[in-house]
Amino acid sequence: MGLSALRKVWRQLITAAAFRTPRVLASYVFLLGMIGIGAGAYALREAPLQPPQPPAMIATRLLPPSVDLAAPDAPVLASRVVGAKPPAPLPPAVAHPLFDGAAPQRVSRVYLGQPPAVPPNWPSRSPAAQPSPNLATPAATRPTLRPASFAAAPPQSVQPPAPLRPVAAVRPRLRPDGLAGAALPAPATAPTTPPLPAPAVVAAAPALGAMRQGACPARLARAVPRRAGSAPSAAAVLARVQDIDGSQRDRVLEAEIRGGNMPAFLRNLVPVTLNGPGPDGKKVQITLCVMPDYLAVGDDRNFVRVPFGLPSAMRIATDFDMVLPTPQMVDLIYRASDVRLQPSPMPPGAAMTTTAYFQRHNATVEAQRQASGGPAGLLVSGHKKDVVLTRRLSSMPGRVAIYGWHRRNGKPIQPLSTVHGAQYADYSHGIRLISRNAVMDGRQVDLLALIQDPRYAALLTKEGPMSPRLFAAK
Repeated sequence: MGLSALRKVWRQLITAAAFRTPRVLASYVFLLGMIGIGAGAYALREAPLQPPQPPAMIATRLLPPSVDLAAPDAPVLASRVVGAKPPAPLPPAVAHPLFDGAAPQRVSRVYLGQPPAVPPNWPSRSPAAQPSPNLATPAATRPTLRPASFAAAPPQSVQPPAPLRPVAAVRPRLRPDGLAGAALPAPATAPTTPPLPAPAVVAAAPALGAMRQGACPARLARAVPRRAGSAPSAAAVLARVQDIDGSQRDRVLEAEIRGGNMPAFLRNLVPVTLNGPGPDGKKVQITLCVMPDYLAVGDDRNFVRVPFGLPSAMRIATDFDMVLPTPQMVDLIYRASDVRLQPSPMPPGAAMTTTAYFQRHNATVEAQRQASGGPAGLLVSGHKKDVVLTRRLSSMPGRVAIYGWHRRNGKPIQPLSTVHGAQYADYSHGIRLISRNAVMDGRQVDLLALIQDPRYAALLTKEGPMSPRLFAAK
């Protein structure tokens, strides 16, 4: 269908006054579209699509010049342009495949567009172009040779530098050769070195020294009942509390401890002596009598260390005429211990308060203690956190305070904390009791009176004097 047919159809569309139905209009539009597609296909039948072709290299055949412009004696252009750089020699002839079989021709590329920026010509080196004498010569970057006049000048006298003052070496020097065979005279009296002061246990407290010195008489534990022969074993007691915890378990275990069902070596209190400045600046010596280990149920051969909440621990301490330690006392006990065990934390979780959990931890601790080679009854520490007394409990009633679990470097894993309720106890807690009867400078004193006395409280706690209400059983 040619151009005449398109004109005819277009004329019919223009002259038609109206279409009878929309279907007729659609038919005319469809017919018009098909006509356009056919016309386009007819127009492109002679021009099939071609793939893109690479750009063709435009080559020109250059004839060799009749005059060699690069010759030194060529009088072309060089005499007309002052300061122009002579042209470089032309490159040698290169054979090109377009001229196969013909004589070697030169081929050059032709680039369209503006040429790139051309730098200025270099100054000419030909004799015709001499540099202007008015131009300043730039300074050379390399140093010049010494002038001859300077070399002939007589050297001036130079004063030698003053000798340097010897500086004391950090490391000692070797003995001189002249003294190698001479015997050094022995001093009349050996020099005495003053002893170093004892390191501070707590930054806020005075410098204290703790040691195993003194003795604790057996009468200090007379309030602790002896274990009866008919007392149940540790396994039997823990079987009764296997499925309970909290205050219910504390009541069962508290009854066993207060009835004397505990190892006999816990009744043999051990001394921990501390030295520090008194109120008048004089040295004061205080001896504390502490339990060698934490409260446990059972006998000397089979026992299990058991934790308690604060109410049960306070009632047991009052019954035994003893007190709980302060954080500073815990530090002093660790320093004076015979056996220091490495802390053995277990994975935290809801099971850490169960009976089975502290039984497993007790087995780990007991294996460590036996591996140390010391018998039961030595002062041992580092394997539990202590339930302690602190002035924080006065402003936070209903809480329990814990502190300790020292590493080998003397730093505790657990800082002083009161985040748990008073009934809380888990596998890592331990109850170590200290007798209320202490010895200060050879005389018997009440430990509670020392903690409440502003003159001596700093030796036992870094919080200042404590209220008597903190030591009352709940």
